[in-house]
Amino acid sequence: MSPRPDDEQRFPSGDNISYKWDNSRNDNSRHHVGDVHKTTNHFHGSTSSPGTFKGPQDRLEEFVSKGAAHDSAERGTDAPKCFPETREAVQGELLSHIEHGGARVVWLTGPAGAGKTAIMGSIADECHTRGWLAGSFFISVAAMKVDRCSKRYIIPTLAYHLLQLNIPGLRAAILASIEAHPSVFDKRLDQQVEILILSPIRKVLKAADASSWPKVVLVDGVDECAADEGRSFETEQDRQRSKEDNHREVLSSLVQATSDPSFPFHIIVTSRPERAIEGYFSSLPLGGIKKVFLDSKYSPEADMELYAQAMLNQIGMQCGLPGRWYARAGQMLGIEDLPCYWAQEASEQFVYIATVIRYIERGPGTPQERLKRVLNWRRSNSSEPFATLDAIYGGILKTSPDQTMAVKWIRTVLAYDNHEESAWYISTLLESAPGETGYLLGPLSSLIRIVNHKGEPDFHFYHKSLSDFLYDPQRSGDLHIPNDEHNDFESSRYSAVLKNRGPLVPLPANHTFDAFMGHFCQYLSCSDVFPPAYNHRHDASDIDWWLAHHHLARDAPRGVSEAFGLVHGKCRWYACRPSCKLWRKCIIQFAKANGWCVPTGLEMLRDRFKPIPWHSSDPREVPLDELLGPPDYVSRHRRERLDRLDRLDRLEQLDRLEERSARPDS
Repeated sequence: MSPRPDDEQRFPSGDNISYKWDNSRNDNSRHHVGDVHKTTNHFHGSTSSPGTFKGPQDRLEEFVSKGAAHDSAERGTDAPKCFPETREAVQGELLSHIEHGGARVVWLTGPAGAGKTAIMGSIADECHTRGWLAGSFFISVAAMKVDRCSKRYIIPTLAYHLLQLNIPGLRAAILASIEAHPSVFDKRLDQQVEILILSPIRKVLKAADASSWPKVVLVDGVDECAADEGRSFETEQDRQRSKEDNHREVLSSLVQATSDPSFPFHIIVTSRPERAIEGYFSSLPLGGIKKVFLDSKYSPEADMELYAQAMLNQIGMQCGLPGRWYARAGQMLGIEDLPCYWAQEASEQFVYIATVIRYIERGPGTPQERLKRVLNWRRSNSSEPFATLDAIYGGILKTSPDQTMAVKWIRTVLAYDNHEESAWYISTLLESAPGETGYLLGPLSSLIRIVNHKGEPDFHFYHKSLSDFLYDPQRSGDLHIPNDEHNDFESSRYSAVLKNRGPLVPLPANHTFDAFMGHFCQYLSCSDVFPPAYNHRHDASDIDWWLAHHHLARDAPRGVSEAFGLVHGKCRWYACRPSCKLWRKCIIQFAKANGWCVPTGLEMLRDRFKPIPWHSSDPREVPLDELLGPPDYVSRHRRERLDRLDRLDRLEQLDRLEERSARPDS
């Protein structure tokens, strides 16, 4: 497990995948560059000042994802659950296994949209009611927060849940183990399991009986665990390999726990049947796990039919419609039993039925009009596994008055890992006229929620499969927006704010101009939105206005040195582009006027032939953050790099000594 980064990291753009860190928890933004993903993570580190004492529980809570618990406020009241009287067979099998089953690990798997998370949500609630739930972690890329999809948070969060159980001695044992191993959160997951969970449990069981303890730990969505943070990936294959390695490491650590005789809990994990996960489970001894695959054995069609009929009747009652009001629309197309027809069309994907019902509930027009639209969105190629779902997604998206712009908006919202918390900023940034959010996305309320229960801006996607659809050109067809086109659109919004000296629409209530500019200056220098990278032209007054507000960004002055490096990215060694000359001239003038350090003439000359990186993981290389910035900022980064260099030199000396001692003639 790589050590926890202390610095924000940025690497050259293009086909690389790079990461950015700072000290703000769960404030994350994800952008997509070229054909691969570029992730910008603003990661929470310690907010304590140097020298502040932090107890073991404080250190533990830095690596706990409060939002990953089954009943967290972040997951909300509309977190996926099974509709009453549906999925009873599979729920019954899982609950029976928790109480009586032999295999300590259960793998619940099935294709996208099969209802795995809804089943786990219902199992979690039932186990909590029965007093069986020891801990839970609902991994979610859709939550767009690093602590919901990073492996670094899983074991500490489960340990935190164990710590909260009313088990005499366990809380003290876990905290004592952290106190004895302060670097535990920088260790591999197998070491974390041993230190945070197994060792404390062994200590407590010396004088306790576990028969009355809870019975199960739930981990949902292992396939959504992300690639390593703080790493640069040259290709999409490298990123995917890191992701698969993390899937195996998470599973291995959980299996390790159940293999220890002292561990008293079953573990249920869910995932799609990804190759790496399937391969890992196949490598285990026979009988080591129980695999539950969501196929026709569990009668999903019957459950979907029951759900569709109940919801259609409910919609009819709410709107004052007669019983079986939906039957006539189906009969006009030769469909005698509409709920049964949809259940068959769904190809065992519950997300299809859920999306159809949400559209009939919330789409534009009367329920009858919405129903007719849905029935007209028939799949064109039934041989494709997601053809029916794709037809529904495509049909709903095309109800927006500007479907292309709506997709660009959705892609941009998805680019920010914290899109729910920062919805007010994103909508203010993107709007060119008041009300544009509702105009474009209002008709898509069955796919995305744009206002929360308080009437505030809020972007919440109901299922990850929508992003799968949009990012796959084969599935989304004429709705697909290439990455470069999307990045250019997002960059144009940043450019428009620069030229306008602020947002083009009034700020929402309870949000200040300084708060908007804090976000704006934080993201402006991201490589995939930086306006000069997409040939958006500005004059010196635009740049001076940004520089005058850059201090409002949480990571100031990093954005300035970042922009200084990015603007030079496409220049030739013998000549800089006009935009580079202008931006760099304004930045240097601003820096000198404010007493900052600036690169020397020799350093600028060297930069022509080999661009100076903004940040480098190699401590032998001097980056821009040591050449441009306030003196204390530059000095701090220089000290940190020299400390890293000193540690590297000592490690290399130890390696040489070990090599020398290993020689036969030594």
